[in-house]
Amino acid sequence: MSPDAVDDDRFPLDLRPWVPVSVNGVTERVGLRGLFLRAHELEGLAVVVPPAASGLMRVLYAMTARITGLCELVEGDTDAWLDRRYELLENGEGFDPDAVVAYFDEHMEGLRLHDPSRPFLQDPRLAEECTGSSGVNKLVMSRPAGSNQVFFGHFFDAQQVALPSGEAVLHLLAQLYYGPSGQCTPRIVDGKRYGNTMAGPLRRSLSCHPMGRNLYETLVLGIPAPGTWPSGTDDDVDACPWERTEPIGPLALPKPAAGPLSMLTEQYQHAILLRPDSDGEGVVDARITWALRVNRPEHPDPYLIWDETKEGTPRPRYADAERALWRDLDAMILQKRSDGGRRPPIFDELTGTQLPEPVFRNLRVTAYGFDQDGQTRDRTYFSAMTPPLFPLLDSTGSKTDTALALGVKEGRDAAEKAAWHLRTALRTAWRAYTTPFAEDRPGGGRTTKASKSGPAKGTGPWPEAALAAYWPAAEEHFWHLLDIKDFTDALPSFGRLALRIYDDITAPVAAEPRGARARESARGLVRALLARERGSAR
Repeated sequence: MSPDAVDDDRFPLDLRPWVPVSVNGVTERVGLRGLFLRAHELEGLAVVVPPAASGLMRVLYAMTARITGLCELVEGDTDAWLDRRYELLENGEGFDPDAVVAYFDEHMEGLRLHDPSRPFLQDPRLAEECTGSSGVNKLVMSRPAGSNQVFFGHFFDAQQVALPSGEAVLHLLAQLYYGPSGQCTPRIVDGKRYGNTMAGPLRRSLSCHPMGRNLYETLVLGIPAPGTWPSGTDDDVDACPWERTEPIGPLALPKPAAGPLSMLTEQYQHAILLRPDSDGEGVVDARITWALRVNRPEHPDPYLIWDETKEGTPRPRYADAERALWRDLDAMILQKRSDGGRRPPIFDELTGTQLPEPVFRNLRVTAYGFDQDGQTRDRTYFSAMTPPLFPLLDSTGSKTDTALALGVKEGRDAAEKAAWHLRTALRTAWRAYTTPFAEDRPGGGRTTKASKSGPAKGTGPWPEAALAAYWPAAEEHFWHLLDIKDFTDALPSFGRLALRIYDDITAPVAAEPRGARARESARGLVRALLARERGSAR
């Protein structure tokens, strides 16, 4: 349907083209109906803002679960659920068109972005409960707001730049899932005024998603299996926000998620209301405030890597822009980890016996990360994709880690150990090179206290330059070892790489007596990584 057929400028998300998707390498925009009707023809999403893509995937998973019926479990029969998913993936012809049309016809009232009474994932009560507004700059995480520094564009509060409505949906999702804690636009409910909020449920996390050969497979693979679902009481109804007609009471005690749908789409802590322009094609203002005064009951998100703290409690692995995805690969796939953590639960039911072989052999993972602190500071976001992971996953249903999967951990450990040796050796060499020899010190051999700002107290430029060269080379070498399926001599092989970089970094001073002495004094720390290989050769 064309935009001209839409009444009241409410921007229906099932009809308007707003979701960026990839088709034969070209980016198009489709509405939600078109996305599900053509999912088997689409390569995947083409959303350029990773936190928005992460939130959108959860929304699409919930819709997929409704359309396919995979949000329901017949009398607790997990095997029947797995069989149904297998049939959907084996068929591969896409979603049932009648089921797609029926779903969006039923819920179209809740899928209008600018609907006056039920705006999509927004709270219309904010028009009366918030006396001020937050501005469009606050909605877009890459724009500066308030007194924050300018990074991606010259935006400032005195001149708010409107957003096309389709783009605003993506930033709405990013805010709901990754929004900050702390001060916000004040909201008054029942005479009680509060101006602070809690962080979004995915803030600073690394979100990992199985990917198929097309968007249809990706969406079906991404539906959490029943073992990961929260269980509500008989009176609780598991539904998505756009399927509900009554909003949640902001001062009420929040209920736990009642099933997969509320787990995926109703964990937000922020309340948002967008203000459209006169024709509804753009967003000119936004109110962003608190949704609840009490944190929602926690339930492990199925797409996060879970680490164990010193106290023995699980916490999601934080996104780190300086850490490439391959360094988290073992944490994604290993069923048993010595550190007490666990892989994302979404991978627990993705084995060779539970998926059609063509799907299993092409299974990859896309990770969306947002490097943030726990409150308000946003550093950067990123996304990455692995090659097919079928050699690393259980193909027999035995629930044991493959030898190659265990080798991945050994390879990552070896790479990080070599990096530590390289960094430590270069710090030592720099200090030796920049500290005067005893005979050069004033007063002969007497030791003098170095200045706190002097080079002898610093680490120097060598370690940073070396690691900038080491990690990309280490990643290439890691994928090579995975490709040949051999991590036997991972430590000496990464050691050779580190030694080469050590020699390259220190080469400019090797011709000087002082530089040569400093270089050789620390070189053994890196060369020691090759001892295992030399020992095996004798």
